Amino acid sequence: EITFKSDKKDRYNWMVGAFGFYDYRKVSTPVALKEDGVKMLQQRIDQGMSNIPEDKRPSVRYTNDRIDLPGLYRKPSKGIALFQQSSMNSLFGAEGLSLTFGIRADYEHTAMEYFTETQGVEVKVDVPPMFPGMPPISQTMKSDTLMEGRFSKGFWEVLPKIALQYDLRDDAFLYVSASKGYKTGGYNEQSFSDILQNAMQKSLMGKMPGGMAPGGSGKPGSTPPSESDDSEKPTAPTLEQQLSYDPETSWNYEFGGRLTFLDKKLNANFTLFAMDVDNIQIIHLLNNATAGRTVSNAGKSTSKGVELSLAYAPSNSFSLFTEYGFVSAKFKNYKSGDIDYTDNYIPFAPRHTLSVGGSYSHSFNNGSFIDRVTASAQYTGAGKIYWTDANDAYQSFYGLTNASVTVEKGNVALELWGKNIFDTSYNAFYFEAKDIAGNSNPLVQKGTPTTFGAKLRYTINY
Repeated sequence: EITFKSDKKDRYNWMVGAFGFYDYRKVSTPVALKEDGVKMLQQRIDQGMSNIPEDKRPSVRYTNDRIDLPGLYRKPSKGIALFQQSSMNSLFGAEGLSLTFGIRADYEHTAMEYFTETQGVEVKVDVPPMFPGMPPISQTMKSDTLMEGRFSKGFWEVLPKIALQYDLRDDAFLYVSASKGYKTGGYNEQSFSDILQNAMQKSLMGKMPGGMAPGGSGKPGSTPPSESDDSEKPTAPTLEQQLSYDPETSWNYEFGGRLTFLDKKLNANFTLFAMDVDNIQIIHLLNNATAGRTVSNAGKSTSKGVELSLAYAPSNSFSLFTEYGFVSAKFKNYKSGDIDYTDNYIPFAPRHTLSVGGSYSHSFNNGSFIDRVTASAQYTGAGKIYWTDANDAYQSFYGLTNASVTVEKGNVALELWGKNIFDTSYNAFYFEAKDIAGNSNPLVQKGTPTTFGAKLRYTINY
């Protein structure tokens, strides 16, 4: 990045610059379906065969207890941006009133080269006689599938910003601003394990005696399309469409300020904000029982909230602070299949956040055994946090208490600390994944319990 700007504060200040980057990532995804995973694939085959009369039903069995789905992905991305910002101070002759306008033109190009395959897929098929005197058919089939290729796309975006600020004095101000935000799109390489399984199923279908399929075709739209798919189902998404997600854009509005009291010993900050998001990006786990996450777009969303903070420092040795945040973040227009999530809360966004704390430091006279002792304590809370788009799982508001005592002597400092002192039980993370049989498996990461520790620090002066 290179930036040029005016060298002193004047009635008009400016800044122009350019930014560029290149990023190259090589990702390996060594996914393996072991015994339980192969059993679930077998269940899918059995379910697909259940509509065939039992006396004519073929026996289709996986002979291996492990299927590997290794993948190698190269993801180069590059971008360039040009930006400019101008500020008009003492606007209309009013001292302390300033107007800032900025604009950024951003281009990013992202690509994905993929090479992935199945290894060790073997199925034994026994077909009973279709007519008296006709011998049964027994056949062992191998159906390893290879997928390789390259996708790429580019994104242009123009991002404006405007802000109006009024300085009440040198340590207090009010402001209002509006700006456009942007998060680039990309490709989900971790989705390939799901797609590759469907490609493997499709390959087996074509090799069955008499064209008999070894199970259902899976969920609609889950099988990677080929040229024949396109002729039969013109609306089926392409492989690139299944793997890609679009950019997220937002309009952000803020009104806030900073105020000081008691000869700058008491400082207060506040921000009221609203955000309208289009094509919001959300993260889901893959539906089938394979490792990986996928990013998808979920229509429109809105967020509104407030952030407040108060800090009081009557002396250099004693201070108190408190911070509070509230946000209401909801889907505005989001449907997934037949389910409408409109007006549901966006997952992983706590509605309330709270932090209260303080510290006290005492310095001893020269010649004392220790130079200084500092004690601090803090309470932090968060919740309610919804974990799913359906808002059917959540973490209620919870709080953690942390504290520490630090003893200093010369260049040496010893800190004794405790986290979650009252051993509050809470869920730090929650997600649901569906296995190949369609069963939902909720998984929870519990929060860290009470933890105590010590840290020894030596400062080198030079």
